[in-house]
Amino acid sequence: MNIQKLFFKILVSLTYLVRVWGLFLPISIAIIFMKEEGWRYGFTFIQSNFNVALFISFAFGFLISLYHTLSFEEAEGAPDQNYLKSHQEVHVKSDYTIDELENWLDNHKKFKNIESNETQILALKKVHFLKADKVEISMKSGIFTIKSSPHFRWWFIDFARNYKTVKSIATEIKKKV
Repeated sequence: MNIQKLFFKILVSLTYLVRVWGLFLPISIAIIFMKEEGWRYGFTFIQSNFNVALFISFAFGFLISLYHTLSFEEAEGAPDQNYLKSHQEVHVKSDYTIDELENWLDNHKKFKNIESNETQILALKKVHFLKADKVEISMKSGIFTIKSSPHFRWWFIDFARNYKTVKSIATEIKKKV
C-alpha cells in the first residue's frame, strides 16, 4: 500500500471516529449526570463528571470505529470513494439482463420485496435487528449502477454491510461479460 492511500485511510478513519464519538457524547453525558453521586460498589475512583462522559463516549466511539474500519478492510476491494461509507454505489458493465438479475435476487433468501421494470430493480435486503437495507439496481446501455443504503438516510454505521451487498451483486453481474 502506498503512503498516500495509508494517510487517506487514517484521515477517513479519524473523521469517522469523531462522528461516532459525537453520537455517543450526549448519551454518555446524560447517563453520567443523571447519577446524583459517585459510582457505587467499590468504584469510588470514578466520579460523575464531564471527563468521565468524554472518556466513555470516546471509548465506545473508538471501539465501534475500529470494528467498522476492520470490517471494510476485511471486505477488500472497496473503491477509495466508497471507503467507510454506508451508502454504496458501484458501476458494472455486463450483458446481464434485468430479468436474469431479478431471478437471481429471487433465489436468495436475503432479498425481499423485489420490484422491477425494464431498466430498474428495487429490493430490500434483510438485516438482523434493523430495518432492511434499500437496494437499487439500474441499467443504462449495458452499464449497471448498483446502490445499497441503510433504511434511514442519516445512519452511517453499517460495518461494511452495504458494500458487501453491492460487491455480491456486482460479482454476479460480472460473471456474464
